Parts: sequence; structure tokens; C-alpha cells
Amino acid sequence: MIAALLALFGAIVTGGATAAAAGTATGTIGMSWASAGAEQNLGVRLIAVNRRGGSSGAASVHCSTADGTAVAGRDYAVINRVITWASGDGADKDCNVTISNATPFTGQRIFYVKLSNATGAPLGTVQTVVTIYGDKDGGLVSLSAATYTASQSAGSVTITVNRASGASGGASVNYATANGTAIAGTNYTSTHGTLSWRNHDAAPKSFVIPISAATAFAGGKTVAVALAGAQGASLGSTKSAILTINGTAAAPTTTGSATLSWTAPTLDADGSPVSNLTGYNIYYGKSPTTLTNVITVNNPASGSHVIGNLASGTWYFGIKAYNSQADESALSSIVSKTI
Repeated sequence: MIAALLALFGAIVTGGATAAAAGTATGTIGMSWASAGAEQNLGVRLIAVNRRGGSSGAASVHCSTADGTAVAGRDYAVINRVITWASGDGADKDCNVTISNATPFTGQRIFYVKLSNATGAPLGTVQTVVTIYGDKDGGLVSLSAATYTASQSAGSVTITVNRASGASGGASVNYATANGTAIAGTNYTSTHGTLSWRNHDAAPKSFVIPISAATAFAGGKTVAVALAGAQGASLGSTKSAILTINGTAAAPTTTGSATLSWTAPTLDADGSPVSNLTGYNIYYGKSPTTLTNVITVNNPASGSHVIGNLASGTWYFGIKAYNSQADESALSSIVSKTI
């Protein structure tokens, strides 16, 4: 009871301050940015309207566009709408504008996105100035290739971006890398930034992707490279690429085995029964016409043999029987196995 009375007493004594706090709790409505840029081929420019500092009570504001050097219907689409917040809602709202590329131009044009007629909360920043960067004769910016390769031991790779088919006005484009099978921080350093050209500048620009050899690997690992957000020019056809980093570690050796089985001959070449069979010679190699390896199985009763430690690839095999005078039979049919 005493605490309740003290709280009530404080409210009475500081009534003016309490009234001000209640007003502030409604928040302030304003544009999220005082200025924004949009390349002419962007499509839709996101424009955010915020309610900051409180969300007590419902609120609304009128959002509209106004011409500057850019003209509605030619360079952008008109916006004329009311944005609303329910009580307790402090989320950003959008007043997005569609940018038109129907009439390409050179240089820059501006228009305005404005707020007015706020209800339920006062206005803060009431205007965003939007600059459209024209892409007429600004050319095309593209990666110089769709694929790049570099050794892990190279330390870095340079990626080139070209500006072609026009160089009127300044231009810029953003670049960035992303993991493929390579991992940023382990196999390479994540890279992003912006490349810029001056008016009438068509010289290639480049950026460097650092490559790490700290953890050697075998085979190739990939990094994705992309261009985005072109201003003063349009993106060309090659706006993304794959960088393959070739590892410095030796590829693991693959080995396998082949099991050969045969039936002992019963007749000599002259048709007489075999009487002095002594063993078998197994011939094998990487070509069916060049069987340079030989294994002797000195056991006439044997009907199979396992050849191990065969490197990867296709191996070819044939067998000859031999007698006590070391006379060999004709070579059997060739068989093969891929390891």
C-alpha cells in the first residue's frame, strides 16, 4: 500500500514528465535513409519506412513519390499509398519503387520518396532522395572467364573484370566470393569489394583472391565468384564463375587385386593326353598386346591365383601351361579387370 501511494505521488509531482514519456511511446515515423541509389536495370528499389522509439497506439503515414530530374512513368513508377502500423507494431514497412529501364539514359537522375500526413506518431526524416544511375552506353561489365584455375601453391589468383560495348559515364560493380567445395579461412580468403571505372574508362579492372597452402589437399576444390549491383553499366553475360584450386598433396594410390581361375589342360597340342604338366605362367599388363609381367605358378594341381597390389586402371591377363621341359602352350584368351 505504501509503495502504491509513493508511485502515485511521484506521478502527481512529475505529471509533466510523465505526459512527455507517454507521447514518446508512440514512436517516430521516418524514412530509413536520407538517400539511396539505384542502377537503371535494377528493377525494384527497396525503400524502407520505420517507426522508432515506441509503438504504442495505431499509426499511419502517406508515402508518395515526386519528380526531380527523373520523371515518373519514364524513369520510375509512381507511388501513392498509406502505410499503417497497429498498436505494438514497430516493424519497418516498405514503400518500394520500380525503376524503369525502358528509356536508357546516360548519367544520373533523381526523384524523391516523401512522407506526409502522419497520424498516431510524429514524423522524423520525411524524404529519401533516390539517384538512378543510367546505363545507356555505359557498357557491359563481365568477368573475363567463366572458369579459373590456380595451384594451391600459387598464393593467390587474380580475377579480371572487363567493361565492353560502351564506356560513357562512370560505372561500378560489386564482387564477392562464396564457398564451393573450398572453405573460406582454410583453403582461401573470402573476398568482396567494388570495382570502379571513370567516364570513358574501358580498361580491365581486377581483384585478388588469396589462396592458402597451410592445409595441403589432393585434387581440386572450388570457389564461386560473382558480380552484382552494377551502376552506370549493365551486367554482361558472364556475371559468375568457378575458380578451381588444384591441391598440392599427392593423390592417394589406389590398389586392388584380381583373382584368376582356370581349368587344367587334358590334351597336348598333338591331341595326346597331357602327361607331364608342371605348372602355369600368368602374363599380365596394362595393354592386351603387351603383357610384360609374369607370375609362375609351379603347381600343376592349382586352378586359381590371386594377383595383388595392382594400381588403378585396366589390367589384362592371359595364361600358358608348361611341361617339365619348360615348353609352353599357346596363350589363353585375354581377360581384363579394372581396378
